[in-house]
Amino acid sequence: MEKNKSRNLLLVIFLLGIFIGALDTGIVSPARTVIADGFKISDTASIWIVTIYTLTYAVSMPIAGKISDRLGKKKIFTISILIFGIGSLLCGLSSFTDNYGLFLGARVIQAIGGGGIMPIATAYIGESFPIEKRGSALGLVGAMYGIATTLGPTVGSFILDTFGDKDWGFLFFINIPICIFVIIVSLIVKDEGILHPSKKMDILGSVLASLTILSLMYGITNLKFHDFFNSLKSVDVYPYLIAFIIILPLFIMVEKKAEDPIINLKYFTDRQIAITLLLSFLVGCGMMGTVFVPQFGENVLRLKVGSGGYLVTLMAIFSGIAAPIGGKFIDKFSAKALLLLGFSSTILGSLILALYTTSHPGMASLIIGLLFCGLGMGFTMGTPLNYLMQSYVDPSEAGSAQSTLSLIRSVGVAVSPNILVNFISDAAQKMPSKIQAVMPKLDIPGMAQNSANSMFSGSSGAEMAKAFQNADVNTIFDVIKNFSHSMMDKMTPILKQNFSNSQLPPGTTPDMMVNKIQSNYFNSLDGAKAAIENTFQHVLNMGFRNLFLCAAIIALIALIFTLFLSNKTKKIIK
Repeated sequence: MEKNKSRNLLLVIFLLGIFIGALDTGIVSPARTVIADGFKISDTASIWIVTIYTLTYAVSMPIAGKISDRLGKKKIFTISILIFGIGSLLCGLSSFTDNYGLFLGARVIQAIGGGGIMPIATAYIGESFPIEKRGSALGLVGAMYGIATTLGPTVGSFILDTFGDKDWGFLFFINIPICIFVIIVSLIVKDEGILHPSKKMDILGSVLASLTILSLMYGITNLKFHDFFNSLKSVDVYPYLIAFIIILPLFIMVEKKAEDPIINLKYFTDRQIAITLLLSFLVGCGMMGTVFVPQFGENVLRLKVGSGGYLVTLMAIFSGIAAPIGGKFIDKFSAKALLLLGFSSTILGSLILALYTTSHPGMASLIIGLLFCGLGMGFTMGTPLNYLMQSYVDPSEAGSAQSTLSLIRSVGVAVSPNILVNFISDAAQKMPSKIQAVMPKLDIPGMAQNSANSMFSGSSGAEMAKAFQNADVNTIFDVIKNFSHSMMDKMTPILKQNFSNSQLPPGTTPDMMVNKIQSNYFNSLDGAKAAIENTFQHVLNMGFRNLFLCAAIIALIALIFTLFLSNKTKKIIK
């Protein structure tokens, strides 16, 4: 009885740790520009607010997982929470300074702690619950991780709205009371966790693993798939990918000889584990599709910019409901069956959004599509893969195995936004010509219509494309009207000069001619408002259509590979 009570208390603190760790991966996203303004840094420099956390987080995961296998999971988890809390405190305090370097250093500390939270907690929970209850326990892990990850940007926006942009430090201060509570309970509750015999620490492997992960993650994070070959030439891409290609063979060679490798290479040669890792990568890719849901919802429903966040909250609710149900499903049936169900749900939801909602915008189809996507995410994102990984490896490698699984998922998370944003960028490139096609044409006496419209658009449409950059379906008409006034003002002196040199009807002056042209044009423009807004919505929806079709293809590939999973579990042979 006492043992069950301690185990349940530890489950609570592990889940709280997972919540704050996962929440922090997204909570900073809406605040990046606010933080940049606070430190008075450029947009380019502000990218490091997210990048430095992502890179350090990825590096720390396998190292923390391996150390937890040697020294005890609760102990290293508690230390990770402490480090994460210290980093959060320093991040918050840096808001009172002008020292951006201090803030980035604090983000590194925070990420070192954060990297040890999720994989260690997952390994401990999977190890401490009996096999018949393991799925249910890991289902709670999946629910907490899914909800926190999805809600991160929404919570970040809420905190900024509540405390104000100047007090962005509260984005980090909210972690501190939770960290203190977790540490106190962790120190009080007795732990009978499994300790495994220590072997020589793989220091060289840890260093090479860190360099391999850093070079790969930084390179692919800066790779722009919609401009692939040009971005390959960037100094932020090719040197790091070359470094990865050089370091990887050295890392493999060292790990093969290591007594206790930081990452067990047998994970990648064992068919079942390799498939599980591949599925984790694909889940990471698909998971980042949620980043585009607010913008998609705002375009489909013609909502005010910034109000689409509740749709992500809706997905988080669906995902949070699905994850614990999925855990119980595993206990009764199998992880493979749950993955098949989850990927099928994701495919169905993505196809609804891609093929119906984009063509017939409406709340009902949007919610139904998000429902299936949310359920699919809850069924696949954590629980079944964590369960399989825990079952395939020896208990002495549980922490390391879960860290490797999380690391592979992080690579998918890093890669997918650069791929998916390509579809939106492609739609944006088509937008000026599509909008011009439904705009009224300038009718200027004595001037060819093509020449008049080319002059009006400015530099063959380049100025118009620039004007569209920050437009949305609700503001596009005002943007075009303001642009039209600006271009008309530029054309007025030229038109007056042309009319001065032309023979005009008796009693007509150049000013009268120009005023008539402007009046006719803007009256026609007002009449084209609905067509302009509908065109903008349709073109952007076609970008989202391709994005969600890509998400469906990713889920389909994952479903196919899931078919090759065995329902039976086994232990890896050392």
